[in-house]
Amino acid sequence: MSLLISLRSELIKIKRTASLKLCFITAALIPAILFLESLELSSDGRKGLPWSQHFLGGSEQINLAILPLFIILISTLLLQTEYRDKTWKQVFSSPQKLINVFLAKFIILHLLILLFLLSYNLYLIITGVSIELLHPELFDRGFNLPGLLIANAQTYFLIFGISAIQFWLSLRFKNFIAPIAIGFVLWFMAPMMIFELKWAIADKYPYSFSILSMHPKYKANISTYQWYSLANAVFFLAIAFVDFKVKRIKV
Repeated sequence: MSLLISLRSELIKIKRTASLKLCFITAALIPAILFLESLELSSDGRKGLPWSQHFLGGSEQINLAILPLFIILISTLLLQTEYRDKTWKQVFSSPQKLINVFLAKFIILHLLILLFLLSYNLYLIITGVSIELLHPELFDRGFNLPGLLIANAQTYFLIFGISAIQFWLSLRFKNFIAPIAIGFVLWFMAPMMIFELKWAIADKYPYSFSILSMHPKYKANISTYQWYSLANAVFFLAIAFVDFKVKRIKV
């Protein structure tokens, strides 16, 4: 079977899970908060703000917490389908190459991450239009589309390392709680390393990259963090596949 057939099989599976609902609901959190805050706005001199500022208004929360936590949850939910339904043996007995099964699941994970980012931006458009109807003096309609696309691309590439680690943890543990708990601890360590402990290795830690991209001191190194993130993804995916291949008989 080709990789495309394996992908189609995985797409059919996620329709029976809460993955899509989690994606849409999580993506709506920050836009919903921005809209609720707009209800308390008044004409206090804040006029002519560019639309781009509205789009980037929630980027700090997205990079600091929402997107990393979404990846932790969605990775676990995606892989737990096989453990919960006890279908790993059925998957292994099907005429699919092991590498195709592995890659198909990782690609599906990233399709969900991209869907999250797309939904987030669409919600921001809806929220922005709603806020402008309430406060027509607030925006000047200026919109920097290239800047917005670059910001989204940076956000996406910065989480590659996290996605590979969480993918491996979710494959490694049958228990639903373990990958979430480990992922949460690894994520929580990032702001501690950066802001409290100020460790020198913080800018090499995969869970720190998206947070560092929001810090003025580190913004100039975003491209470096993207390469670090991709390198971490390759490294942990290799470990995950070897572990997956060895563990197959034991599932």
